[in-house]
Amino acid sequence: MKNIKEILELANHFLDQLETKNGYKLFIRSDCSPYARCFVIFTKSLLKDNLWLDSRKTRLISDLNDDLYDFYNIQLGKTIDIKFDKPFLQLFCFTLSALNILNGSLSKKNLKILEFFLNLKVEELMIARSVNLGLPGSGNYSMFLAVLNIYAQEKLDEDRSLEIKKWLKFNLNSVNDNGFWGNFPKINHLQFQNGYHQYEIFEYLAFHKAPWNQAAKSTLTLADQIGHFSPYPGGGGCYDFDAIFLLTSDFVDDIGQNMILNKSLGTIISEQNKDGGFCESKLLRNHNNWPRLLSLVSHIHSQPSHLKLSSLRIGLNLFRFKHKTVSTHWTSIDRKWNESNAWDTFFRLSAIFRIYSYLGLPEKELFKVNHFPGIG
Repeated sequence: MKNIKEILELANHFLDQLETKNGYKLFIRSDCSPYARCFVIFTKSLLKDNLWLDSRKTRLISDLNDDLYDFYNIQLGKTIDIKFDKPFLQLFCFTLSALNILNGSLSKKNLKILEFFLNLKVEELMIARSVNLGLPGSGNYSMFLAVLNIYAQEKLDEDRSLEIKKWLKFNLNSVNDNGFWGNFPKINHLQFQNGYHQYEIFEYLAFHKAPWNQAAKSTLTLADQIGHFSPYPGGGGCYDFDAIFLLTSDFVDDIGQNMILNKSLGTIISEQNKDGGFCESKLLRNHNNWPRLLSLVSHIHSQPSHLKLSSLRIGLNLFRFKHKTVSTHWTSIDRKWNESNAWDTFFRLSAIFRIYSYLGLPEKELFKVNHFPGIG
């Protein structure tokens, strides 16, 4: 296994290449993006690069606020209701997390936007977004609402205790037998990847009543033969972190996860790209961007019997020409599946830290946790 200090130094060097005079890029070829700025800040903080953060603190705080307000006005001109606008709410919560790292505050203009959301009823919003039904993206939305309310409670000294209690009660009362949300008799990737977001809040609030062990046991069954947790070969920074987060929480008992966690640790470390960054998947397509059929076959073989057919469908669908790259709302340029980027680099390194910490290994001291609800 590679030396962890060398891994972190290479990753930090990759992040340095994403900084330009006009902002921050998600990956080397991409345009600048306010999301990318947040991911770089998250990862710099995780790697304890305090000198980098301190030397840019004033401008970063200003740019974070300016970009959030500008994006809010852009999104107001679109057809989607701002109350349910994932790109905006995602950037809002990422910005709050980045500001926490920098010990910065929301601008007056952005505080007014926050007050708009705080005047809404949390329970009504979650019903409207079908959080209790576990629809795709509903877990993200539930987490966004919690983050905004916790921020107001802790940073602005506003009493949001009633809304936070309503949030906890609503989410707890709609959990299914797998420990997540939705009308599913058995676990699937959607449930844990969607439902992980509520568990981020549960952990931050030290909410013991959540079915931690059941959620972790369900998630553990989805590990493939090399310790990835996505419905396609090679993991995916988000899928793998979400699963590892659940398996390494202090609220989860020993359910036999150590072997898988050690396997995941070795696999993730081995998949660092030569430029120091991490990617979505190195096993879905080769360096020439051709589908890796044997990887898909091996992946399907490792899946629970009730998911083999759906994994085949997902894999074959991603092999189509239209999915040769990864498209997101973070950049206007798509990235390759095996291309290093700030998002996957942050989640891969976060997963490594969670495993080190859970296993009680001294390498955990090389990282720093941002104590803030949600992602970042």
